[in-house]
Amino acid sequence: MLLFSSPNNEEKKEGGRLPALLDPGTKGGVLVLGTLLFIIPFLFYNFITSAEILSEEDAGRFIGVGFTVVTSLLWVSTYIFRVATKDMTYAKQLKDYENAVIKKRLEELEEDEVQAMLEDIDREQREEQEAF
Repeated sequence: MLLFSSPNNEEKKEGGRLPALLDPGTKGGVLVLGTLLFIIPFLFYNFITSAEILSEEDAGRFIGVGFTVVTSLLWVSTYIFRVATKDMTYAKQLKDYENAVIKKRLEELEEDEVQAMLEDIDREQREEQEAF
């Protein structure tokens, strides 16, 4: 039935797929991201101290605090984004459960009941389109 079918999740993911070493959802992506997050503060520290912008103690303090604040804000922003787009495990499971219940109920209906329901839905859609 087209009425209750939804697009395949794999088809949606294929369009914007990152390479395995850049995708944080893969083991390779986690290793690359972790390595970068480990190396970047050291490189920045070496740049600041070699250019004598700050003393070694001040550079370490500012980079440590700055790195902690920036990574915490980035992490919180990803959580807020997932909540706003309802891309959380519970929301996905609830939607899958609701779709399964609807599918099961639709399978239990007799053919004439299904046809009557489809006609009602078509009539309601036409009425909504006429209202606009």
